[in-house]
Amino acid sequence: MNLNQNYILLIMLISYCIPIVFVYHRYNTYGAQSISSIITCQDPLFTVNGFENTFASNLFQTRHFIAGCMLIMAAFTVLYEYQRCKMYMNSQSWSLFAIIILLLGIFGVIYIPETKSLHYVFGAAAFFAIISFMVGHTYHHYGQGGHTIGTNLRIILYIQILFIVITALFILQDISIFVVEALFLANFAAFYLYIHFHNFSNSISHSSR
Repeated sequence: MNLNQNYILLIMLISYCIPIVFVYHRYNTYGAQSISSIITCQDPLFTVNGFENTFASNLFQTRHFIAGCMLIMAAFTVLYEYQRCKMYMNSQSWSLFAIIILLLGIFGVIYIPETKSLHYVFGAAAFFAIISFMVGHTYHHYGQGGHTIGTNLRIILYIQILFIVITALFILQDISIFVVEALFLANFAAFYLYIHFHNFSNSISHSSR
């Protein structure tokens, strides 16, 4: 039995927005060169005088808090994508596969320090999964005869590619990439939500006939 995808998406958004607000707060308070430098932080979320370097402070590290929120989001995202593949894509599983690679990349980025090259391998995997997901859905909707949605998704995809180019240029020039990373993630969220509401509106129109 399929759960309502609107409710699943709502849980996904809540569990995703909590770390976003936290990362934004940390960036405003302390500054950062990148999002990775915040989410990989091993500092405790809060400190209490006399309880530094204890088991509790290690347990409630920033990265554990971020990972906990992302784990909830990941579980519901996999469920959401599994249902999407069954309900709207003739059980094609490439969309689910791309999301699983993205989620693995996110957890790798969280738990592998920026000083290790493997951190960037997981980061690249996450970036590649996002682009693959966007390319796949753009041409999937073109193939389904959805010229309007296909065109709109292509525009969002081109914007995403532009953000990747800007990110690469900023890294080469040792400029903070925090803002452009945030825009990259926001653009992907817009792409994801656009597909959801397109599918939702189609479901309503079909059920009303």
